[in-house]
Amino acid sequence: MKKYLNLLIAAIVVVMATSCHDNDYQSLPSTNPATDPEETSLPSNIDKFLPALEEKCQTVLNAAYMAETDLGENKSVPGWEGYPVHLYSYHVTDGVTGERKNAKVYMLNPDAKKLAMWVATAAWKAKRSLDTKYTDKICEQILYQSGGQFPVLGMVYEDMDGEGQFAYLFKDGVTVYPADDDKKIGYLVPTDDMINYYINITNAQLKNYTGRYARICSTTREQYKAMGGTEDVGTSDSQETRNLHWLDVVRDLYQKAWDSNYNELIIAWANENL
Repeated sequence: MKKYLNLLIAAIVVVMATSCHDNDYQSLPSTNPATDPEETSLPSNIDKFLPALEEKCQTVLNAAYMAETDLGENKSVPGWEGYPVHLYSYHVTDGVTGERKNAKVYMLNPDAKKLAMWVATAAWKAKRSLDTKYTDKICEQILYQSGGQFPVLGMVYEDMDGEGQFAYLFKDGVTVYPADDDKKIGYLVPTDDMINYYINITNAQLKNYTGRYARICSTTREQYKAMGGTEDVGTSDSQETRNLHWLDVVRDLYQKAWDSNYNELIIAWANENL
């Protein structure tokens, strides 16, 4: 985690530093989305401004600590058939115990060009502006929340409270929980069998609720619904209301974004927070 924190701090410094001299972004026209809600096209000269944003997005992606060792592409991951999902192995060092903890995770991470376009379109859809105060805020959110990493399936280590590296199970970009309590890893050092169990788990082996947030921008169910989402994904209030259908929606929206300039999960967050 120390290595990740160092990368995160360095990335934040670079993002903040570059924002100080990117005034060209602010020359783009800005309109009030409330007066033209149907306007979705980007400004015709957006290509002029994307290189600087791509540079910032590369800084975000440099914090992708789980992309340590690429074990290869797998286009047959259930639910993700045809998509260039990659399996990664990585390790963290527990800041409390000093133990090395290994992990594997399938991820579908954007490159800087794709991420920059998603950021630009989210700012434009939310505010009809590409002012750096908007694009920087989105970049910083993605940096803090995910480092641009979308875990399709597998183990995600985080030290959320300074008590050590905790193994979370992710599926379709959302935290999920093994139904079998004996399969929980938590703060333990996982065996190879447990690591492999996590990258092969199915919905039938999960508890019937999920975490609150969707990668890569920590989008909530409420933000999805506020944008017009109609699927019954429950609410963020409690375990009883966070149903598994959220996985299907997040998976579908991320896959839709993969072949598009628009990522509706990021747009939903931007609509509420910009």
